[in-house]
Amino acid sequence: MLKNKFKIIAILSVIILALTLPVVRAENETAEDATTSSPTNSSNTEITTNTMDEENFKRTDVYLTGDDVTIDYIVDGNLFVVANTVTINSQIGGDAFICANTVTIGEQGYVFSNLFTLSKNVNVNGVVYDLYSASETTAINGYVYRDIRVGSNTVNIFGTIGRNAYIDCVNLNFSQDMDTDKEEEATLTSQGIINGNLKYTAKEEVSIPEGSVTGETTFEQEADFDNGNAIQKQILSLGTFVVTVIVIWLLCLWLAPKFLKNNASLLTTKKILPVIGFGILTPIISILLAILLFVIGITYKIALLLLVALFVLMTISTSIFIITINHIICNKLKIQKTTGIFGTLVVCSIVLWLIGLIPFVGSFANIIAVILGLGIIVCSLVLKEKVKDTKNENKN
Repeated sequence: MLKNKFKIIAILSVIILALTLPVVRAENETAEDATTSSPTNSSNTEITTNTMDEENFKRTDVYLTGDDVTIDYIVDGNLFVVANTVTINSQIGGDAFICANTVTIGEQGYVFSNLFTLSKNVNVNGVVYDLYSASETTAINGYVYRDIRVGSNTVNIFGTIGRNAYIDCVNLNFSQDMDTDKEEEATLTSQGIINGNLKYTAKEEVSIPEGSVTGETTFEQEADFDNGNAIQKQILSLGTFVVTVIVIWLLCLWLAPKFLKNNASLLTTKKILPVIGFGILTPIISILLAILLFVIGITYKIALLLLVALFVLMTISTSIFIITINHIICNKLKIQKTTGIFGTLVVCSIVLWLIGLIPFVGSFANIIAVILGLGIIVCSLVLKEKVKDTKNENKN
């Protein structure tokens, strides 16, 4: 698999959570600061109207969501978009973070910094500084000034990449030289070109047209899990799952030992309903609150922090559920030694992982584990505060 970093793509997942409802927030959506031009530049102004329905200038970050989103105005900041289709026909001064079914950088589109996109189809017909893409199809018909880091099923390089290309794909295609016998059909970018190095991962090596890659070409064959390494893949998945549970258990032992002692009581008959309630309502309330903070505008950073915290809690919730079940089992069996607790924790982790492999049942079990795990975390915090308040009242 491609060994390049896609860490920034995680930000797109946060944006999906924050902007899933049909809320559109683009600060000062109407023309706020119209670009001024001298009479001598009036002809240039007429030309730019082809790429912008109405000349305006956004001096702050822009947040948009909807069905079809078209950016026809200059954004002197970062752009965040979640939509079905996104088309950029203007200049983006900062980074562009886009989650969409189809993303198109028009011929007049210009992203001065990085384009991070999680989508089905990506078409770069204009100019992008750096491209980070996770998609089904990525087509470079224009220019990428520096590097591309792409994970796609199909990658079509019909334009120019200024430096290096790091690609993980199934199909990699380059455009060939056009028939230059007819001068009117010849274009500036008649051949897909990478002016640096090409490093790609695929199931089979691709025939690279002569002159398409200026630097070195490195091919790494993708492991065929379907044919020979399916068992290896499953073992790796199981190992990752068990290790994650163990690491979180050790962190709890170190940072919150009282939580481990008290969490088992939260799954008793009297407290199970609050746990389920908190597990279901916490994501809903957090997302609604984050959307409200995004709409306000000034507090969007707090909204991002809220969603990141929710993402972390939901990530560790399954492990917390397993740790809690393990604690209950150890209490029932009177297992008190650390080695015994560790052994049963590994067994519980393996059992839940195996249940997760069962069709339908596995998905349902995983959802229940996330809900209960998240409910345990939230309930432990809320009930702890209530206990403190009760003690203070008794003292008074």
